[in-house]
Amino acid sequence: MKQSKTSEAQRRAADNWDTKNAENRRYRVAKSSTKRFITKMATTEDLAQVKAWLDERNSNDDGQPQ
Repeated sequence: MKQSKTSEAQRRAADNWDTKNAENRRYRVAKSSTKRFITKMATTEDLAQVKAWLDERNSNDDGQPQ
C-alpha cells in the first residue's frame, strides 16, 4: 500500500480545521472551482455569460456577496 506524505496527525488537524471553518472551506472550494472552469473549460460563450454576470453584479454592487 502506498504511504501518504501527510502524517495521520496532520490529516486529522486539517479535517478538524475544515469542520470548524466550514463556511471558509466552502468559499475556497467555490473560488477554486470557478477559476478552474474559467481558465480551463469555458467556451467563448461561457466567458461572455460570466462577463455579463459580473457586469450585472458590479452595476448594483454594495461590496457584499448576495
